[in-house]
Amino acid sequence: MTVTTTSPAPPGAEDSGAPAKPPGGPAWAVFLLHRWALWAWIAYVALGAGLLLWAWGPAVNELSSTAATCELGGRGEPHCAQRLYEALTSYQEFMRLGFFAVLGAPLLVGAWAAASLTAREMETGTADLAWTQSVPPARWLTAKLALPAVAVTAGITLLLALYRLAHHAGVGLLTDIRQWAPSWWNEDVFTALGVVMVPRMLCAVAVGVLLGLLLKRTLASLGTGLVLMGAGTSALVLGRRFLWPAEIRYGRENATASPYTNLTPTDWQVASGAVTESGELAGEAGERAAYGCMETGYQEHRDTFDGDAYYSCLEDRGYTDVWVAYHPESHHWPLQLVESGIWLALAAAAAYLSYRVLRHRTAPREGAA
Repeated sequence: MTVTTTSPAPPGAEDSGAPAKPPGGPAWAVFLLHRWALWAWIAYVALGAGLLLWAWGPAVNELSSTAATCELGGRGEPHCAQRLYEALTSYQEFMRLGFFAVLGAPLLVGAWAAASLTAREMETGTADLAWTQSVPPARWLTAKLALPAVAVTAGITLLLALYRLAHHAGVGLLTDIRQWAPSWWNEDVFTALGVVMVPRMLCAVAVGVLLGLLLKRTLASLGTGLVLMGAGTSALVLGRRFLWPAEIRYGRENATASPYTNLTPTDWQVASGAVTESGELAGEAGERAAYGCMETGYQEHRDTFDGDAYYSCLEDRGYTDVWVAYHPESHHWPLQLVESGIWLALAAAAAYLSYRVLRHRTAPREGAA
């Protein structure tokens, strides 16, 4: 009788027929698949950082030395105005280009995320391959959302920090030369000196992922992502004044009767008009009446304003007072936080819908398994 001996199978041999998991898991797979996009993002951030570093260093130093030589408010030296203008223009140009790098980042990220992050894999079928290699669809989607979110947050935070440094280094000189300071509600100051860009970037990633899952076509997703991010940004910029209740000031509140409501340079005027006899705030029609009576106020004394004559004219037209709605500088951070909250809510909604869409798409596969 022949005895056959069988050596014990090595551990895990019984599972040798199972699909092998990709080394490093879904996160590593996402990195390998999109590593060129990561390098492109690093190059983009490096370009923006270089522009802002130049504005913060050589451009500000040149402006400072030129302003010192020119003796602002004094006689200065010959051709000083031209040299000062060139130094000021150089600083402003680098700041402008750096801001464009900040402003364009969500648009580019949204278009890339929509076209490449999920749409291309859905279109070519590589997503199905990943799901058959023991990678649960939910983990696959989490990696698609988390890794780009970390990368874009780190990049945009660096650009915002450099912009803030360059702005604060030159804004004093800028104010002394031009005799007025940049307004806090200007798009470059509001966007690049606040926090709203970070949630806007996160929203770009989440919306792009959702569009890729829904459309499953690279070009269609790219165009749709670009349009949606552009439209969303424009809508919030144009509607920013309505994100926080504005304060109202009336003309008769002044010490002397005047249509001027004495707003300061740091007050952002958003609307104006006149008050009807019933106490309602009339907008466009009231504003026409308010400006129409200005000539009456200056009619007798061109060098002084007759407030009584002005308000008498206003009353003849059915109005009792003038008003102006404005945002003081103290509204800067409330507006920042409200707008940031809107972007975060949109990002969260897009991420939630992405999981729902993916679950609906993979439900037959999981049921068959």
